Amino acid sequence: MERKAFTRRWAQACPRRTVRRGAVTVELALVAPLIVFLLFSILEIGYMVKDRAELGQAAREAARIAAVGGTLARMNEGVATSLATIPQGSATAEYQYRPWDEETQTWGSWTDLGTDGTMNNAAPGSQIRVRLNYKHHLLVPGMMSSVLGADENGDVDLTAASVMMRE
Repeated sequence: MERKAFTRRWAQACPRRTVRRGAVTVELALVAPLIVFLLFSILEIGYMVKDRAELGQAAREAARIAAVGGTLARMNEGVATSLATIPQGSATAEYQYRPWDEETQTWGSWTDLGTDGTMNNAAPGSQIRVRLNYKHHLLVPGMMSSVLGADENGDVDLTAASVMMRE
């Protein structure tokens, strides 16, 4: 009995609600595309940041190897082991060095790094630069291509570089 009395009092205290059939459906239809766009944007940018951080780590690893005289093969090996989730061979590497000119007290021009068989050919005191490039393919190319500056294939160029002094 007590329950019926409570329900009756509640019904009398609350004014009649207007009928809003379909309002929730219309609101969902208006908001759902925005929510989906935000979700995919967060995922896409998260993957790009992860890949860029991985490239940066690989460039630092290769520059560290080059700074102690490592060969190009050893530097490539260091890049390959540092790129855990980026497919093998999809990142391109560029290894360069520039010497310090004592006479003019300036840096020379960047030259491709080579090897003499056991070590790289950069003289001690030279700067060594490692650049890595990777074409990150978007998860949903049509949705984020224009915002992220992707090409017609849905690829965004990611680049990382590291410079260290040759010991």
